[in-house]
Amino acid sequence: MEDYLNGIDEDLWRCVTRGKYRPYMFTQVGNTGSSTGMAAQKEKYEANDNKCLHELRSALPPVVYNFVRGCNTAKEIWDTLKEKYEGSVKTKKSSVKQCLMELGEFKQKESEAIEQYYDRLNGLIFKCNRYGVT
Repeated sequence: MEDYLNGIDEDLWRCVTRGKYRPYMFTQVGNTGSSTGMAAQKEKYEANDNKCLHELRSALPPVVYNFVRGCNTAKEIWDTLKEKYEGSVKTKKSSVKQCLMELGEFKQKESEAIEQYYDRLNGLIFKCNRYGVT
């Protein structure tokens, strides 16, 4: 998603990482530090956030969209999706422990062909990589 949003406009991914607009997020533009420059930056940021909201929502299937329907910013959508699919910190730690335990106990079953063993090993490696276990 990061690559997709950056491909459209580099500022779109920043909407996901920055969160809701706050006036102190931007420096004043121009020699006098007039509020017109700040207003232009605010308008650009809000337009980008709306575009990012549209892109994120349109990329989701209806079932997943229901989880983020109440979100008002791109960052809220992203954080909700991360929590849903990656889980909480506690869940991640549990998954890492499980991967390490499975890896430590991994061996070929007597009735298992080498191809099946290899497929199971690749599945475990993929699972470990997903949780950052190397």
